[in-house]
Amino acid sequence: MDLEQLNFLPEWDENRFIKRMNRHGEAWKNAPGILAARDVYKQWRELFGLVIAFAENLEDERDENNQSTTKSLIYQNAMIVAPKIIGAVSVDAFSIKMENAALIRSNCRQMMEQINFSVLMGWSDETYKQVIEESLEQFKYLFRIWVATFERNGDVDEWGLFL
Repeated sequence: MDLEQLNFLPEWDENRFIKRMNRHGEAWKNAPGILAARDVYKQWRELFGLVIAFAENLEDERDENNQSTTKSLIYQNAMIVAPKIIGAVSVDAFSIKMENAALIRSNCRQMMEQINFSVLMGWSDETYKQVIEESLEQFKYLFRIWVATFERNGDVDEWGLFL
């Protein structure tokens, strides 16, 4: 199975963020966050390919054990992460960045719960889960570095969550 064929996430597009990096002639301010986001995205893209390969080995509609439901949930959680990374790097508002980061964490956790459930039910091998967990640990490491670049900029969170 060729993982590249399963991984339909686009490569990181550096040009997409060049304007943002050079906004107001202060490229030095935006660059660390954008570069950290690039590293997180690239690691997610690698992890995404592993997760899709894992999910593709679960049964589709004709199963009696609802493997297709678990497969769908894995897909749903995996599909949310990349847009949230792009969304967070595309805004200045601290509260929106943090909201996206929290959603990334939540979806990764839920995705791993579904993967763990698949192994528990005997639908997949523990070894595949461990490979995904190792890649997720690297993603978490890069994620923490990226989130540390978020700057509180005085914006007001109307919901009061990320003050």
